[in-house]
Amino acid sequence: MISWFQKSSAAVCLRGFADGEMQKASRYLSARGHRVVRSLQAAQFVVAGPDADKSLLENSRVQGLEVVSWSALQEEIRDAGVLAEMNVSGDAPLMNETVEPLFRTEGGLQFLLDLPLPLANRCAEADQRHVPQAARFAGLCFDQAFVETLHAALTGTCHAMPVALEGETAASKTTAVLYLAHLLGQPVIRLNLNGQTDAGELVGRFIPSDQGWKFQEGSLPVAMRRGHWLLLDEMNLAEPQVLERLNCALEATPTLVLSEGHGTVFGPGGDVEVAENFRLLATLNPAEYSGRSVMSPAFRNRWLIWHQAQAADESAILAMLRTLVLGEQPVVCWKGKSYKADPTAPLFPRLGALTDVESILARFAMFHSTVAKAAGESGTTPGLARHRRERHVFTRRNLLATLQLCQNTTSYHDDSRRALSEAIQQIYINRYADAADRKAIQAHLRAADLC
Repeated sequence: MISWFQKSSAAVCLRGFADGEMQKASRYLSARGHRVVRSLQAAQFVVAGPDADKSLLENSRVQGLEVVSWSALQEEIRDAGVLAEMNVSGDAPLMNETVEPLFRTEGGLQFLLDLPLPLANRCAEADQRHVPQAARFAGLCFDQAFVETLHAALTGTCHAMPVALEGETAASKTTAVLYLAHLLGQPVIRLNLNGQTDAGELVGRFIPSDQGWKFQEGSLPVAMRRGHWLLLDEMNLAEPQVLERLNCALEATPTLVLSEGHGTVFGPGGDVEVAENFRLLATLNPAEYSGRSVMSPAFRNRWLIWHQAQAADESAILAMLRTLVLGEQPVVCWKGKSYKADPTAPLFPRLGALTDVESILARFAMFHSTVAKAAGESGTTPGLARHRRERHVFTRRNLLATLQLCQNTTSYHDDSRRALSEAIQQIYINRYADAADRKAIQAHLRAADLC
């Protein structure tokens, strides 16, 4: 009998699971009220999957943690009748479950999950430069959070609804929009908003010319005229009165009157017909972030698709690393089915040839996750650089830079772990001047067994 399983709110650490299996096992345990934690230090119990490292399990027992195999826990689940409650199969993780392609072709249409992708846009040659190119998405990881964000963006653009993607820094909000535009051959105007953004950048302003003064249309009328998507990055950094200028364009039938210029009217019965492919999309951080404006309820309500994009946790970071180094994509779940994107060419193939690459990537994911959290999240007191006005943020860029340095040095390093440790020194530790902060990151490095 596994006594803790019938209790509530046990802190459980999962080890030795593939990415998709990890997510399913986490959901099963979470459904019973247990907390799935990332580190052994925060755990009360350890559940060992089929690929669990024996030395790690021994270390767990040394720390006084109870270790149970997933197969034994499954038996407990069956005996407790939990599977019937959760309406799931007893073979979790579902190794024998059919995994469907994330992108599939059916009846001449391409689908993402359950949504058909519109036919590729044949835009004018002059607009081709605004279509995101494939090169910028090399190594893109289609994990659960990213696929859900991509699906939300597709839902809005298919039904001509404004889309707002809210979430922490590095939640791949902008990347989801740009990747979708790439798939559809759709031109995108990306406008980064800030506290100095004025209405002129959105709708237009008079500028000097050889003939005196002329009115230059802003990003919004250009997008409406030419059928572009207008992506407003960091939307809530702009002043509310500037954002309110978008209200008419956010209606079911978008309109616009250029009162700042010659009074040109966009929309039904006006001077310019709004192009069919015009869409408004926005990304924003939570209002608790410093410098963010509070938007009016009426303005927020106009963004009919409002999606909360999730930042990467340790399992998502590991999935990302496996994509970058091994070219593997994780399994994602949608409406009771499993999906997986096609493998991609790894960006760092030399690292993938290392004999201990699986262990290295898992330890690096653990390190990055704990350091990113220690650097401080919105509304929390950071454990690192707590007295500085500016916080460091650790994102995918840091992962990429570290892997790049590591790959460039493994040719003359005998120890791949040492190569990664030295790369981490450059990318993570050297950002901090305070000795206590550097010591704290070194502690995270030792906890992940990377030094």
